[in-house]
Amino acid sequence: MSEAAVAPTGDSGVRLPGSDRIGTSALVHTAQAVASEALRVAFREVRARVADDGRGALAVEITAPLALPVLGSHALPDEPVVTTAHRARGTIAARFRTITGRQVARVTVTFASSVVDTPRRVR
Repeated sequence: MSEAAVAPTGDSGVRLPGSDRIGTSALVHTAQAVASEALRVAFREVRARVADDGRGALAVEITAPLALPVLGSHALPDEPVVTTAHRARGTIAARFRTITGRQVARVTVTFASSVVDTPRRVR
């Protein structure tokens, strides 16, 4: 077996033949979790699609609601929607790359609805 096909394991330096693969559903769920955290919305509200871009990197498409402050509270959003999407795209790409080790070529964020970002009470 070639040197490139075997990977070191642990501190012992013993090399075992084989390969590692992250399944499609794991990539999709990871993208959902990362997007949920970055956009401050519930995991169940986020939809993700992960595809190979044809050059070895991944294209991630996120559809999620836009979190808005409580209406009538006179609170303004922290930032404009475009800035929120741009910041989230960068955060999603960086966290996804860190967790999976895969290159991310493109992240697309689509806000399909909106939800009220209610402050949570601390118990």
